[in-house]
Amino acid sequence: MIKNAISTAKNLLAFLGIEDLIVYHDGIVLEKNLRNSDGRLVMKNGKSIVTIDSKIEFPQRKRYVLAHELGHILLHANMNASFSDDDTTLEGFKKGPQEKEANDFAAELLMPEDSFRKACLGRRFNPELLVELSNSFNTSLTSTVYRFIDLGNHPLAAFYSKNGKVQYWKKSNDMYCKIPDINKLKVPEESVAEEYYRHKRVYKINDIQEIEKSTWFELGKYEKNETMYEFCIITPRFNSVLSIIWQD
Repeated sequence: MIKNAISTAKNLLAFLGIEDLIVYHDGIVLEKNLRNSDGRLVMKNGKSIVTIDSKIEFPQRKRYVLAHELGHILLHANMNASFSDDDTTLEGFKKGPQEKEANDFAAELLMPEDSFRKACLGRRFNPELLVELSNSFNTSLTSTVYRFIDLGNHPLAAFYSKNGKVQYWKKSNDMYCKIPDINKLKVPEESVAEEYYRHKRVYKINDIQEIEKSTWFELGKYEKNETMYEFCIITPRFNSVLSIIWQD
């Protein structure tokens, strides 16, 4: 089904305007004040109603939510169903094949694999590169991070925390670091994320903070506690932090 999600997205890359695509597929798009969700979708008898939260600040975020809902419409069209999408589904840590397929679709539609790999080629990693990619593909910084983990040219790990507790993590296949079982536990002491939750400290994009490897990773018996780096993307409306961890 993942291949189906990706191939379906590729077939739509020639179109412009995600809202137009939703309308083309017998859907309508509304914008309202939603509670506890970024987007909602109701599908019945081949028709769809997509509602986007009017409080979403950044248009790139709205664009990703629309792409996610379009993925549901195209990939799950045989269902009479409703989907309520918040940080748990859009960030990717709520498990379930339908949400994963919708996220795979949105990522390929907005950040095609071939184009994304070419944009990363020969570039040295730093958080400013993520911003450049986000601007280039007109995507949210968070969705760009997850795409970079899958397709980028430098190993990364990302830890998503909410209300001070780790909810989910993801790392590049070539990042050979052992992650302890920290889901549902407090963010680690001495992490940049912990600084935010304790002191509300937010660093600028070019103000990279050094941390020790043991802050987020489990060290082997003979493994050195090397220097790593952490940069955080803060989302106040969810009281969430996405910690991006890497090593030179």
